Amino acid sequence: MRVTLQPSGAVLDTLPAERILAAAQRLGYECPSSCRNGNCHVCSALLVEGRVQQEGEVRDHGEIYTCVAEPLEDCVVLWDGVLALGELPVRSFACQLSECVAVGGDVWRVRLLAPAGKPPRYHAGQYLMLERDNGERSAFSVASAPHSGRQLELHILVREDSARNLIAQLQRNSGARLQLPFGDAHLAELPDAPLVLIAAGTGMAQMHSLIEHCRAQGFAHPVHLYWGVRRPEDFYEIEQWQAWEHLPNLFLHKVVSDVCGWEGRCGLLHEAVCEDIADLSLPHVYASGSPAMIYATLDALVAAGMDAHQMRADVFAYAPRP
Repeated sequence: MRVTLQPSGAVLDTLPAERILAAAQRLGYECPSSCRNGNCHVCSALLVEGRVQQEGEVRDHGEIYTCVAEPLEDCVVLWDGVLALGELPVRSFACQLSECVAVGGDVWRVRLLAPAGKPPRYHAGQYLMLERDNGERSAFSVASAPHSGRQLELHILVREDSARNLIAQLQRNSGARLQLPFGDAHLAELPDAPLVLIAAGTGMAQMHSLIEHCRAQGFAHPVHLYWGVRRPEDFYEIEQWQAWEHLPNLFLHKVVSDVCGWEGRCGLLHEAVCEDIADLSLPHVYASGSPAMIYATLDALVAAGMDAHQMRADVFAYAPRP
């Protein structure tokens, strides 16, 4: 039987005599449940269409308990709190400030500590929403990787009053409230293919998380990091950079766009990628930057042979192109 879950739209193909909760868990969904015998009601859902058998009774509408309900025909079920494979619940935290230091290029490295016994769950490459004193929320990529436990690292560019006020707030309050995780440009699963990571400015925070995750997981494919800034002095300190330089499969490229004549590479990030990688049909590409930069990079790489579906960026979700 086929069970369609709302509001997620997920579709479960159940086995004969299989209960709805068992089918969802077999297919990798994270579901609200506890006792598994219909007594605690944690797994309750609303039967919208179809018929189920529950504890010897046939029902065609109303509340059901998915741990004991067996579909008798194709059904539609309203079931809140079900998370798809790789999806994590958004949670709120009150975190302590453990570090807030300037690291060059007008960037501050902020480290926050989640409560003991409540480690944050997120995928490498996701972002969080940090709450300001006025109730507004600001998005920042999580630079730490999931294996970091309670510690969350952010890279904050401080060139405008709003950013200066945020740093002052963090220092004044010795902490912050935040929500995470958000974003689908992440590595819930490592691909069996090379990676190309493209970061403009503090987009480096997202790539920092991806690299540290690959490093912790023993990822063996080549990883190319392209980090671009306008001026050489805009590069900021990355504590792990020297360790990264010794990784045999990690290739680091710094690119400056506006000021040539420094000892390193000049030009645009997508130009550097196209110069270095002849076959763009292979790597998975992750990019972080402004919408204009992301779409220019996408167009250039597609023109050079990349399939558009190989590239992931949060911009595609929050600033979709017409």
